Amino acid sequence: MTCQHIAGDRNHNIRCPNYWKNLCIDYKEVAVETVESARQKPVKALLICSGLAFIAYCAHSNPDEQNFRDKFLFHTNEMILVGEPIRNPQAVSHLKFLETCYNKGVIRTLGLGIINFMWISDYDKSSGLYQAHCEYLEPKFLTFHKRIVDIGFLGQWWILQRTMKDFDINPSEFENLQNT
Repeated sequence: MTCQHIAGDRNHNIRCPNYWKNLCIDYKEVAVETVESARQKPVKALLICSGLAFIAYCAHSNPDEQNFRDKFLFHTNEMILVGEPIRNPQAVSHLKFLETCYNKGVIRTLGLGIINFMWISDYDKSSGLYQAHCEYLEPKFLTFHKRIVDIGFLGQWWILQRTMKDFDINPSEFENLQNT
């Protein structure tokens, strides 16, 4: 019962301070019991605190859609500086696919607090088609993994980073060297 619930009560001036007093007593008891439990089982307390700290770090460093767009544009600009004969065809096709998806407006973000997924929708957000807005025609949960373009975790986009690792090395350049 909060102060708002008892606003019409005659004893409002008496109950409201008691409510806050009891709330503070409850939280104090929880804090004392938590400290006692941590003293009894320090390894468990350390693991719980470490886990909570890791989750907090993941949430703090979780990249967003704007960060993905910035990384995509950065890697596109880096690719432009590399001569066409030495570009990695896999990296080029991945960047062209992402560019096509951005132009069509079908890239979406699914943020789960500690991890983000960039995925491909069937329709543009602003499309007026019935299929674009019908909840029964949305992507199914079991096939959602096929639509994922990238995974953002711990401050980076993992698939884009892996694809662009050797973007300036064309493997077909070295085929002639291996045959001789």
